[in-house]
Parts: sequence; C-alpha cells; structure tokens
Amino acid sequence: MLRPTETHTPSVIRCPDVLDGRPGFRLRSKWGHVSVLQHGGHICELISKKHEGINPMWKPGWKTIDPYKYSAARYASIYGPPPEGRLLAGIAGHSASFDYFGPPSPEETAAGHSTHGEAPVVKWSLQQTSSTTSPTLVYGAELPEARIHFERKISLDRSNPVVYCEERALNLSTFDRPISWNEHITFGPPFLECGTTLFDMPATRGKVCSKSFSTRMFIQPDSEFNWPVVRKTDGGFHNLRTTPNVRFGHYTAHLLDRTLAVAFVAVCNPRLQLLVLYLFARKDFPWVGNWEERRNRISAPWNGREFCRGFEFSSTPFPIPRRETVTHGNLFGETTYRWLAAKAEDRIRYLILILEVPEDFKGVASAVCTDGCVRVREKGTRRHLVVPVKKFM
Repeated sequence: MLRPTETHTPSVIRCPDVLDGRPGFRLRSKWGHVSVLQHGGHICELISKKHEGINPMWKPGWKTIDPYKYSAARYASIYGPPPEGRLLAGIAGHSASFDYFGPPSPEETAAGHSTHGEAPVVKWSLQQTSSTTSPTLVYGAELPEARIHFERKISLDRSNPVVYCEERALNLSTFDRPISWNEHITFGPPFLECGTTLFDMPATRGKVCSKSFSTRMFIQPDSEFNWPVVRKTDGGFHNLRTTPNVRFGHYTAHLLDRTLAVAFVAVCNPRLQLLVLYLFARKDFPWVGNWEERRNRISAPWNGREFCRGFEFSSTPFPIPRRETVTHGNLFGETTYRWLAAKAEDRIRYLILILEVPEDFKGVASAVCTDGCVRVREKGTRRHLVVPVKKFM
C-alpha cells in the first residue's frame, strides 16, 4: 500500500543529468519513477519508493557518454575499439538491440557499424509527453543506415507499480528486411547478488554459446539442455536461476514455452524484497538470452571489474552477425529472426512490474494476465501477488 504522505503529482520532466551528466527524461508517479537516457534510449532507472531508491538496472562502473560522441581515435583506449566501443560508451540498464542483435559482420564493421545495431547508439529525440491521465513519454530515433524509424512509448500507472511500454518500427525502405528485435535488459549490484538473486522464466530448451565466447566458462560450450539445469565442464551441474561467486562469463539461449500467449522474465532479490517482472507476447519474443559477466572481461572498459547479468527477451537466440542468423535458420524448430516488410510498420508491447515480495520469496512459477490484473504465482507455495493492469497485450 502507498503511504498517505506520498502525494506529489505524477509528471514527466526533462533532466539535464540522468546519468553521468547525460540528458534524459524522468517519469514520476506516486509509487516511484522511471528514468531514460535521451541518446541511445536506454531505460536506466526503475525506482520504487518501497525499496529505498534501489535501482535494479546495471550502471556500468565506467563513466558513460552519449554514444554519438564516440570516436575510435579519441575513445578506443577508454571504451574499446569498434565495433563494441560506441555501444559500451553509452550503455546502461535496458537498451534496445535493433535492427540486429550481436556484432556486425567484418564488412559492416569496416563500414562503421556498431554492435547491436543503430538504435542504442544514435541520437533519440522527444516526440511527445503527457501527464493528463498518466505520465507518458514518446521518444525515438531515425536509423539512417537501416532506413527505419524506431520509437518507444512509456506510460506509468498513477498508483500501481506498472510501466507500459510500446515500441514501433517503421520501414522507410522499399525493401523487405530481416531484423532482430531484442530487449537487452541488464541487472547489476546491489540488486544482483551472488547466490541470492533469482532468475525465472517459462523456458524449455536451451543451448550454450560456443567456447569462443569466453575464456572462463564453467558450463559446457555448445551443449543443449532443459532450463534451468546445465552441465558444467567438470561433469557436474549448475542451476542457472542463481549466479555463483566465481569469475566467469557465458551466454545461454532459451526457447520459451510454445503453449503460452504471454511469457515473462522475472528477476528477484528476496533479501531486498524486490521483484522486477517483464511480460510480453510470446509470438513477438520466443527467445530469452541469458548473458552473465562476472569480472571476466579484462579489456577496456571492463578491466576485470564488472558484475552484471542480462536477461534479454528477443526474436533472436544468439548475438551473432545478421548474415549468420539468417543463414543458420531455425533453432529447435523456432524462427530466429523476423521480417519488416517494405514501407510497413510493426509494433510490440511489454509490461514492467516493480513489486514488493516477502523475504522468503522463492521465485516466480508463473505470471498470467487475466481479468484486469497480473497474477504472479510463487514457486513451491500457494502464495500469489495480484496487481491491477489495464488491457495492453
């Protein structure tokens, strides 16, 4: 329940310093606020007043800059060289990897393209704000090389800790385009905690990345498994619902349950009594990528110090060049990319819930949208969380 003293008016404000002196926008409601960076579009804060201002989103240990300011000559030694340098210069929290997921091809790299597409590295502009019925922000960007207009609308419920997100992609070209659409959500400390933070989703089959991904992998490269238990390189098993306190880096791709209309990713720190839950249409995002980085990467800007974990719902299972995604085709009988037709528009929607849970919370078994609410069932118990939502998906 909201405290009686929490009476400030819901609003949308422009902020000159959302993160590291970078401009953006803050949407405020009775229960808390959401902050976004203007350039790159990243959702960098999800703050609930019930949780003492704890931000579950990853804030890189290095000082970020607006990615359009990056040049290899000036910044490669700080943020790394192309193709990742520009992306890492500005990354934070939840970013959109669009219109491809992973690195560009060698030829695309030579032509100046960055990892995860243009969306997270170009200038975004304000389209519209409103606080009449609920705090609402519309902002977007022109992707000049892809010839796509990409836009995101964010609205906050006035009283309940629910964020409504809608993204729109308009193909300005006369060609059909194979694209990847990935919501690259990355969590960090103090919310991300070894052995404590729980990761849940309705996944079925999974596959581990190749050994070229990392020199410190303790799970078996290229192996296939059923979520959440994966075979380790030493012959034992590891449950991916938690993060071990060792130095490592790996990536696993997961197929979501085909029987579901609405799927979810849920990340919870019971000690902090904080649950972050994303819900989305399974037809839009049949895959979840699980990216784990624990003080593994030693090159700049990582420098062997970062601890973060991405739980990314996506049209595409692995972060590889677009040409490889298309050439490899289906995985586990599921498509690995989608088409954006010539001069056509496509939209996706997702919900974000920022919820309070008991300290003995065991994780999320299911999350169902029905009868004007989201009903979250806890693992191994009969307890439920029920949150009112409007019809959205």
